[in-house]
Amino acid sequence: MSTKFFLAILAIGVIMGLCAGLLNFGINEIETFAFGHNDEEFHIVTEQTTELRRFLSVLAAGAIVTLIRILLIRLKPFLNVSSMMEGRNPPFWQNLIHSVLQLAAIAMGAPVGSEAAPRELGGLFAAKICRALNISGDELRLFVACGAGAGLGAVYNVPLAGALFSLEILLKSFDTRAILCAFATSAVATATAEFGASKEIYYAVSNFAPTPQNLIAAAIIGLVTGVAAKYFQDGVRLCEKWRIKSLKIALTLPFAFLLTAAIGAYVPEILGNGRSAAQFAFNSASFSPYLLAILLCKAFCILMIFRCGGYGGTLTPSFALGAVLGLCVGFAIGEILPINLSAAGVCGGAAFLAINLNAPLCAFALSAGFCGLNLNSYSVVVFSIVCAVIARNLLTKNLA
Repeated sequence: MSTKFFLAILAIGVIMGLCAGLLNFGINEIETFAFGHNDEEFHIVTEQTTELRRFLSVLAAGAIVTLIRILLIRLKPFLNVSSMMEGRNPPFWQNLIHSVLQLAAIAMGAPVGSEAAPRELGGLFAAKICRALNISGDELRLFVACGAGAGLGAVYNVPLAGALFSLEILLKSFDTRAILCAFATSAVATATAEFGASKEIYYAVSNFAPTPQNLIAAAIIGLVTGVAAKYFQDGVRLCEKWRIKSLKIALTLPFAFLLTAAIGAYVPEILGNGRSAAQFAFNSASFSPYLLAILLCKAFCILMIFRCGGYGGTLTPSFALGAVLGLCVGFAIGEILPINLSAAGVCGGAAFLAINLNAPLCAFALSAGFCGLNLNSYSVVVFSIVCAVIARNLLTKNLA
């Protein structure tokens, strides 16, 4: 491996770490402006906010997104990470605006995932660094993928998950060179981001043991969420395939945000990237129809935003949807068996995420990092993911 190879790792890692710190700072500031506090102060960021404030925040996000999206349509199209990996040169400012716009909208209440922005920025900066160092071909593909994973890992302080995202999802390879690059880039980025990263665990949950009752619950939850996640994944693909990209967004995007604002005024946990929805479910002591309302409204608004011309991720919303569904199932199981309800939520989130990402290893690493799980909890989560994959495969086979 050449000096240029290690220089690229260092440059991409440091730049993405600095970006992650700035992104986290920016998100917190926008959330504080929109809601009066950020999700580090209140894990459910919409707590202690009025219906009117929530409505106006999302409505303002819709207006800003629509105006800037209309301007972007008239410019050279931005590129996604897959296109950058193929060697296409991304337009810097269009891609930068596209990514930052997503984060700003989500901080103001848009119900999609915020993780797409840091990974797209990671791909963007990696592509530009590779061109500056005259790196092309397979090495460029490798570094763009590792830059995307490093961005994800640094923003959420989950370097292992960031590396696995690069390897399992983008590169679909675990050769020695790819492993070294992915883990080194993600580690450098996460270490650099320390100045702006939150040190707290993303979700406040209790750890749990692999008791027979918890394992039975994990299996049932995995099967249920595996099927639900497959249908959600198909819905996302259809909405992204038929996403409106013309000037029609001048009508469709404001409508989508208006409807989201109206729903979010009265079901506030659907707003944002999913942290509020999942934490509300984790904090619930018993089943309530309101949990189902959160689940259905969140899923509906995500699909609507994508179909009407919006952009964003599905990683953090997938964990949230799975956690809410897992706890709904867990409350039912709890009437028969003594189970740990945190286990139900985490297993649901991990299983849903594994199917939506088509990446069980990355989903496990993300879930463990998000929830600060100890080793004793791992087997329960893994068992749930395995059951979800089985359910997804059986469903796919029967529908074929």
